[in-house]
Amino acid sequence: MSSSGSSHPNLNQQVTEKLTRTNYVLWRAQIVPQLRGADVFGYADGTTSEPPRLLVSKDKDRKESSAPNPLHPIWVREDQQVLGYLLNNLSKEVLVQVTAITTSHALWAALAGMFSSQSLSRVNNIRTALINTQKGTQSVATFFAHMRGLADELAAAGKPLQDDELVSYILHGLDMDYQPLVSALDARITPVSIDELFSMMSNFDQCVALF
Repeated sequence: MSSSGSSHPNLNQQVTEKLTRTNYVLWRAQIVPQLRGADVFGYADGTTSEPPRLLVSKDKDRKESSAPNPLHPIWVREDQQVLGYLLNNLSKEVLVQVTAITTSHALWAALAGMFSSQSLSRVNNIRTALINTQKGTQSVATFFAHMRGLADELAAAGKPLQDDELVSYILHGLDMDYQPLVSALDARITPVSIDELFSMMSNFDQCVALF
């Protein structure tokens, strides 16, 4: 939103997932691009600060006088539009906790405070799941889909994995039957990509099935 008060229809779009007690990371990942795309994220993060209500000036005799700042009502109007957009994308269970909040930055900060510890806990839980997941009797495709899904959740939380990290987690989840493949990978000079590893494991399974 600009100082001219022009409308921004992009902010009329609701996100797919309203904020609940358990999906803050995914909700924030949807909301931030909407606000940035409409050039109003500054209202939420506080960088577009509230201008003074009054402009103070001095005449030639240095006598002070004040007049309403024309930018202030524009800021209020646009901030309330952002606040309304955020409130419209909260579930009822979250909305009832923030009904007294009157500015978009105060709401944004309150939500971050409510859910940031939960987000950190979620990241730790995902990393634990990556460490503990075993392929077992799953197909290669199912195992990879699960591991990629966990990696995607980390990325959505702002903690993306490098490919070599995900490869390490995948190899850690293999049992001793895959030891020949793991040994071959250890002997490689160049690191294996995720797609290469998928193909190698699929081929390995096919060869084992023939015997």
